[in-house]
Amino acid sequence: MKLSDLSEKNVYANKNFCGVCRGVGLSLKSHAVRYLLCASKPTQSSVDFSVGIGSVTDVGDAILLSRLRPSCPKGCAKISIGLPVYSFEGGYLGVVTDLDVRDFVATTLYTDRGEAFPITSVFACSDAVILRKEQPFPLGQRVPAPMLPLVTTKADSVVTKAVLRTAIAQGALVKLTLSLPPFHFEKSAP
Repeated sequence: MKLSDLSEKNVYANKNFCGVCRGVGLSLKSHAVRYLLCASKPTQSSVDFSVGIGSVTDVGDAILLSRLRPSCPKGCAKISIGLPVYSFEGGYLGVVTDLDVRDFVATTLYTDRGEAFPITSVFACSDAVILRKEQPFPLGQRVPAPMLPLVTTKADSVVTKAVLRTAIAQGALVKLTLSLPPFHFEKSAP
């Protein structure tokens, strides 16, 4: 599902029209969509209430809610189509055109310039989206599943400095690095 699939859809609770979805509120830690940001009138562009994602029962031609229980979105990034996107240094990167959402967890942010950014690169979001500084390779990448037991016992899913230190201690730094994109680790025949 994409943000464009949710945006501009009518929201109904108990077959009563409640408003129109304008965007989503998501946690910057877990990247989970926590709220639907809604406007009470179809002609209104500003958001005046939000509904917890737990109330959503169906998303089709309209968004159906089990109950209308407006909530105040706390500690979340409010993302909607049309927000400007800036780099950490202040460079303009375009306007949000879409957000990839899988099982109500955001994964990728898309701009009008055809660029895609992983949601982990979002640093802050309010009236604009600000992206983090690019991490030196390979920090921030997902650890491939076959490498998890070799590198850590905590099953970290992202390469961090601690994961790299553990790989060095186990003598597996080259193997870990070669298993990450753009490389492809292949075992050589003995």
